Amino acid sequence: MEEIKNKNNFIRIKSKLESLDGTFKEIPVTTGEDGTPIAVAFFDIDKTLAELKNIHSNAIKTLFKEVMGKEIEEIPTIYFDGFKLGNSFREFDRMNGIFVGKHYDWIDPNIYIKERLNLKMKEIDSEGTEEHKTAQTYIDKYDDIVSKIAEETFKNNPKEFELSKIKPVMALAKFYNALGVPMFGMTANGKKFVATVAKYLGLADLFIDIATDENMIGGGKEIIIPKLIKQLEDKGIKVSKEKLVIVGDSLYGDIGSGLRYKEGGKEISIKGILVLKDMKELEEIKNQITSDSELKNIVKNTDVEAFILDKVKTGKDGIPSLFSHEKDFLIKL
Repeated sequence: MEEIKNKNNFIRIKSKLESLDGTFKEIPVTTGEDGTPIAVAFFDIDKTLAELKNIHSNAIKTLFKEVMGKEIEEIPTIYFDGFKLGNSFREFDRMNGIFVGKHYDWIDPNIYIKERLNLKMKEIDSEGTEEHKTAQTYIDKYDDIVSKIAEETFKNNPKEFELSKIKPVMALAKFYNALGVPMFGMTANGKKFVATVAKYLGLADLFIDIATDENMIGGGKEIIIPKLIKQLEDKGIKVSKEKLVIVGDSLYGDIGSGLRYKEGGKEISIKGILVLKDMKELEEIKNQITSDSELKNIVKNTDVEAFILDKVKTGKDGIPSLFSHEKDFLIKL
């Protein structure tokens, strides 16, 4: 009988993220006979891998108490509604517009997109403009505040980080890790905060790197994707542009960034996994797609599946089961 040889290659790449034990882990990457990994995956963090609402809520209330001179109870809800805009420059441009510029209709992020972002995106995203400088001032202050709150949270109650994990998506990331799929994070947060939560959530043990606000100057997550791919290519790993996966809770800001990147090259194929809490959220996003031409275009030109969190079954060991009933929780859009 002819001997069957494993033609896979195994490579280890040192993570750029510091783990909880102070080390920088070596992340396994498996490449096939053609020299490429079976996929390259990009994960959003907030509301995708973890629900960090308590930390963000305290941080944004602290920041805007400084700005407004008083505490405004609804600030966190308004802030969270802007998490799908693509980067923090846009998020804080919107918040400044609402509370300093008194554009209260921008509380609806869709109105902000139509009245402001679609007209001033370049100025908001790009260095040297007044719009960008104002947003950057907010971001710098917020990164300091939210990082300290995250540190204090872990010191006083480390279990809160474990409880904040969105377990089905964490299970997906661990599965990809076991397969040797190289993974990166892409998040609209500052560098200090990301370094902190990467340790406490265990992401530093899974991801090669996490791109942050500092990497998004000039655009959204679409400008990060080629930078992260280059990290692999600089290590000698060939990347097939037809094997890219984006996992996130925002069709516009996360999955849509893949389409905006794809528009630069016809050979690029994007698999989108849209993380949704339940079937109600699925119906809401379907309604949005029907009435929004941009979302409709994203779904038309991207292979998108909704990942319904509350449809994922959990075994007796408490670990989500991702393989026996995929049709229940993965729904094609």
